[in-house]
Amino acid sequence: MLIELKNVSVIFEEKTDVEKVALKDINLSFSTDESILLIGNTGSGKTTLIYLLDLLIKPSKGFLLYDGKDPFFYPYEFRKRFGVAFQIPERQFFSETVEEEITYAAKNFGVPFTQEDIEKVLELVGLRKNILKQSPFKLSGGEQRKVAIASILLHKPEFLIFDEPTAGLDLKGVLSVREILKKFKNSGKGFLVATHEPELFEDLCDRKIVLKSGTILEDVRSSVAHT
Repeated sequence: MLIELKNVSVIFEEKTDVEKVALKDINLSFSTDESILLIGNTGSGKTTLIYLLDLLIKPSKGFLLYDGKDPFFYPYEFRKRFGVAFQIPERQFFSETVEEEITYAAKNFGVPFTQEDIEKVLELVGLRKNILKQSPFKLSGGEQRKVAIASILLHKPEFLIFDEPTAGLDLKGVLSVREILKKFKNSGKGFLVATHEPELFEDLCDRKIVLKSGTILEDVRSSVAHT
């Protein structure tokens, strides 16, 4: 799938005293088999760009196109193809138990799964089976992030978007995120990782995009990415 942003700006509280330009005149295109590192300081527009790609907000100006279509007319069709983990995972949670949370997206998108599939994604993110009956809201920050990632993996998306995926994770958790991204890449699928710790993912990414004050400061192909 080809994703295109053409002269896209996102302006919050437009034409008020507290107007904030989060993204300004962004021109960007990428395909969902690319592995992209998104870098920028707090306030650079990284999270706003992720909200835009997940169709949670619309451009204030310009156009967002998925395979030449306006995705806001087909949000279900396109969201099904993405797996998005936000910086604060508990804001994504809806369910009373971890098991319900992990299976929520797959059920919502009509993706079949088995109990074995659930156990496989738990193992992949480093969670034990006995966590399934617990409340996701009572877990540690690191465990919540793993639950969010497990939910994404169960619905089998073609493109992953992670916003600060290592926040709250110990070394073992960081390594599991790297392994997930590596397997995804090796299967011909792509991802975008927004992070304050680019050194953790540079070797996995084919492209680096740097945002500053809502604009693209740098967009370069990497020569160090490998699998």
